[in-house]
Amino acid sequence: MLSPHGRLVLLLACVLGGAGCVASSSELAEDPSPEQVAPTPDSLRPVAMRRDTTRRPFEGTGSVEALRAAYMDGAYETVVRRIRTRRRDLLRASEMQELHVLLGRAEQARGRHAAAIDALRTARRIAEEKARSTVSIDRTLGDSYAALYRWSEAASAFRRVLDARPDDRAARQALAEVHRRSRSWREARAQYARLVRADSSNGRWWARLGQCNLELNHTERARRHFAEAHRRAPRSAEVALSLSRLHRAEGALDAARRVVDTTLAHQSGDPRLWRRRGDLAFERDDLERARRAYVRTLAAGDSSATVYRRIGLVDVRRQQYAQSLPFLRRSLRRDSSHTRTTLYLGVTYLRLDSLRRAGTHLQNTIDREARGPITKALEHQGSLKSRQGAVAAAVDAYRTALRLRPERGELYFRLATVYDEHYRDKAPAARYYRRFLQTREAALPELRRYAESRLETLRPILHMQQSPSSSNE
Repeated sequence: MLSPHGRLVLLLACVLGGAGCVASSSELAEDPSPEQVAPTPDSLRPVAMRRDTTRRPFEGTGSVEALRAAYMDGAYETVVRRIRTRRRDLLRASEMQELHVLLGRAEQARGRHAAAIDALRTARRIAEEKARSTVSIDRTLGDSYAALYRWSEAASAFRRVLDARPDDRAARQALAEVHRRSRSWREARAQYARLVRADSSNGRWWARLGQCNLELNHTERARRHFAEAHRRAPRSAEVALSLSRLHRAEGALDAARRVVDTTLAHQSGDPRLWRRRGDLAFERDDLERARRAYVRTLAAGDSSATVYRRIGLVDVRRQQYAQSLPFLRRSLRRDSSHTRTTLYLGVTYLRLDSLRRAGTHLQNTIDREARGPITKALEHQGSLKSRQGAVAAAVDAYRTALRLRPERGELYFRLATVYDEHYRDKAPAARYYRRFLQTREAALPELRRYAESRLETLRPILHMQQSPSSSNE
């Protein structure tokens, strides 16, 4: 057994040894490595990890796979947040490229295309530096450029895809759509032509090819292409409407009707087709069939002012005046600006001997038409006739325009100059110059100065003529 002194020495040695162990542990804790302080996702944090085996964020495949899985689950905001808040300075190039691709696609899915482009361009630069394929990156880049209407950059991206994969139909279709949406019709036509050569059964591509030729004023080619599209896709209402419109423009109403009827057999609930069916029947003066088609248009959901007006018009043409009134009234309630509605309401009330209502609607028609292009057309007609030397025709045109728009001051000026230039009796010219100066309508200062100057010049001439009016008026 140890003496009391020995036991004391042994106790002191144990105490000092324990203090040294504690000191060593404290020194390790006070000098943590970067790997220890870097945050690690909860789902990836190990329960216990030695210092020399601690992984950096996203090092290896596990973290990237987790992000890819989150992206596939639609957790786009989570993907963006995790990628943007993690250190990436020690990642391998392949991981950096994949992270930027994931970031770009997640931003794209969120509708943030400018941010997506930045991320994808970084991924593309990394891929180029390592001589890797950029096909999938270019395809995604093209989509974001197109979403921002950056057509030339979108086209360049899709062309790079096609340079690497000439038989990639999806990329060629995307390039064709970029050209079509940017109204580069020749370039779009070239791409759609290659697509239909590769797959002639695709009715949509035939229709796009027809649209390109129509925009380039190649009407006959467009008609042939739309006919092929209709043969390949008889259910398409858009194709049927386009093809029937072309037949209709050529006067081939029966061919247009057959196209619409074929598609109606598949799409009997499309109001556009029934409306076109009614128009074609009306133009062939088949009023009964036209009315039935317009009624089906209403039943299919098109309750616009136009459909009600056309039913009312058919009834007026059939002299079914009382039957036409409800439809014309509904049309007027939906659109009170259309002059044909007020005109046929006036005619209908006149035939039903409701003279006061007839007068109201007919006057509304006249007033609306007077404020429309007809007055401007008469004014230009007067100017044309005056320059041709047809003075009487010019005066008639100006006077007719004045009856429609008596408040339009410039018409008085035009009449004044015609009388001033072509008639010896200057009294009518002076009278119209004065009327022009009395109007409240804002006129060009030069016209007002000219009228005042001419009145001053004509004053002695009028005094010598001693006649307030002209026999030539």
